[in-house]
Amino acid sequence: MKKLLLLISLVLVSCNNQPVAKKLNTDKNTSKNKKLEVLLVGSSHWNNYNSEGLDVAQTNEIDILSSKYQSDLNEIVEKIKVFNPDKIFVERTLKYQPKLDSLYHLYTTTNWGKGRRNEIYQLGFKVAKELKHLKVYGVDFRNTQFPYDSLINSMEKAHQTALISSFHEDIKQFEQNYNTLISEKKSLKDIFYFLNDAEQRKLGLAWYLNGANKGGDLESTVGSFLASEWIKRNIYSYGLIQKYTESKDERIMVLMGASHIAVLENFIAIHPAWKAIGLKEIME
Repeated sequence: MKKLLLLISLVLVSCNNQPVAKKLNTDKNTSKNKKLEVLLVGSSHWNNYNSEGLDVAQTNEIDILSSKYQSDLNEIVEKIKVFNPDKIFVERTLKYQPKLDSLYHLYTTTNWGKGRRNEIYQLGFKVAKELKHLKVYGVDFRNTQFPYDSLINSMEKAHQTALISSFHEDIKQFEQNYNTLISEKKSLKDIFYFLNDAEQRKLGLAWYLNGANKGGDLESTVGSFLASEWIKRNIYSYGLIQKYTESKDERIMVLMGASHIAVLENFIAIHPAWKAIGLKEIME
C-alpha cells in the first residue's frame, strides 16, 4: 500500500506543469532527526494606520514609521536575523510574485520602502535584505469567498439571536483589547505577543469552527461554506509553503495576518518533520 501511494504521488507531481511545481522537493527532512523550524509571525496590517481595513474587526493601528516603533522593529529584526530563516513567506499571491520580486529589488537597491507601512516591506523585506536573501515568497491564495453579510442574514432568519450576539461580542472584545494596546503605546513586541498568544489563536479559529460553521437553519450551508473557504485559503497557502521549502532548508519564516497563522499552526503541528516556533521563543 505504501508503494502504491508513493507511485500515485510521483505521477501527480509529474503531471503538474505549473511553474511552481519546479520547486517541489522530496522533503528529505522526514529522514532527519532535526526538524525544520517554522517561525510563525502573525501580524496586524500596519498599512491600516489612520484608515479602515477590510477585516471584520475594525481596530486602530500603530504608526510603524514613528521612531518608537522603528526602534522596536529593529530589535525584532535583530532577533530574527539570529534565528536566520532560509526563506521568508509573506501574504502575497503566486500571481503577484513578479511584482513582489520587482519591489524587493527596489527595496534592496534604492530607498524605496522606507515610507511604506505594510508589514511585508517593514519586516519581511527588511529581514530578507539583512540576510541577503535573493527573494521573498508570496504564498497567499485569494480565489475564495467570504459571505459574511449572507451569514448574518441566514442567522437572523434562523432566529439565532444568541449566536449573533456572541459574534458581535467576540469582535467587540478583540477590538477593545487591541485598541487598548495601541492607546497605551505598548511595545511592538507586546503587540506581537498578544496577536500570537496561544489562547488568542484558539479564539480566532473557534470563531469559524464553533461559530460561523453552525450559522443558519438546517437547510442553510452558508456558515459552513464561509468557514471552509477560510480553511481553503490557508491550506492552499500551506501547500505553497511546502512546495517552496527545500530539503536543505533548516529554518523558515512565515509572516502573515494573525488569523492566517492561527490556522497554519494547526497544519504544521501535524507535519512529522516540521516544528512551529513562536516569536516569543526567539525574543526571550
